[in-house]
Amino acid sequence: MKPLRILLPGALLGSAVAAPYSQQTSFGRPSPLIQAAQRQTGVPSSWQPLPGAGQGSWEGPVVEVAPFNELIPSWNVTGPATSAVAVQVRVRRPDGRWTPYFSFGTWSAAGARASARVSRTADGTVNTDTLTLPFRATAFQYKATLGPGLKAHLLSFNTADTALRFGGQGQAGQAQVWNTVLKVPGLSQMIYPNGGPIWCSPTSVSMILGFWNRPVRVPDAAQATYDRTYDGFGNWPFNTAYAATQGLQALVTRLGSLRDAEAYIVQGLPLALSVRFKAGELPGAPLSWSNGHLLVLTGFDAQGNPVVNDPAARNDAGVKRTYPRAVFERLWLNHAGGMAYVMAPRP
Repeated sequence: MKPLRILLPGALLGSAVAAPYSQQTSFGRPSPLIQAAQRQTGVPSSWQPLPGAGQGSWEGPVVEVAPFNELIPSWNVTGPATSAVAVQVRVRRPDGRWTPYFSFGTWSAAGARASARVSRTADGTVNTDTLTLPFRATAFQYKATLGPGLKAHLLSFNTADTALRFGGQGQAGQAQVWNTVLKVPGLSQMIYPNGGPIWCSPTSVSMILGFWNRPVRVPDAAQATYDRTYDGFGNWPFNTAYAATQGLQALVTRLGSLRDAEAYIVQGLPLALSVRFKAGELPGAPLSWSNGHLLVLTGFDAQGNPVVNDPAARNDAGVKRTYPRAVFERLWLNHAGGMAYVMAPRP
């Protein structure tokens, strides 16, 4: 029997229609807030039911999408804390042949939690959380293996053509969204001497969990997101998987502009974003430079500049910052291609 094929928005693009930079393919029941925000962005997004009961092991359908050379998965599972989940992905080469399955390691709420070791191949490379291809593919397929007692609520895959990541830069914002700032609790990573300076990702997750009335201690979030292969706390799907254990639907996406991000703020959804900047590039930042730093977008000021909770501040009282819109957007798109953690209460 041939595998089921799913054709998604952007898969059958005519010559007069520009291919999207990023596309989101999700399996599960969507949060109404997330789905409403997605509809107002330039990122084609689709939702399909999870196969079966979301338990055990299964191979997903063949999904055809717009051309991409990077893929980032997300998964939300609940169940025994020491039971593990493994997600693998393969892609269809331009010549029609399929690559082997690429592993994103194994994840569990407690116990073994490790990304796959980096192995560069002619078919592609998984670097911790991102599959990078030496060509552009138009189809992928996943495998999910859940340990005893685990139930999947969400599997989501972001595909992107990195050559197009600046296509939406500088889009006019939505002025009706400006002068809106969500009340996200401010938390500093720097008040924790034993690891705090590299805890920007779990600190950002902690802030968003607090916003949704699920407060967690930053050290606890750091412990729950540690990737022993990466030897760090910044594995993107590990962070969203942890948020899912706290009752949220959480996924990693890539957006094309701050206008896209405004669509989430309208729905009351703060976002964790990642930026990289050299000395002097980000005015008002508590760090002089960073090779990769996560913070929480909480809204926009009256001029459309992003208002953030930057966990690199020296204390909780100093995390609220406002950065120049054009500068921040460029640093965000250039570093992580508009990466964002999206989180809302699980439906």
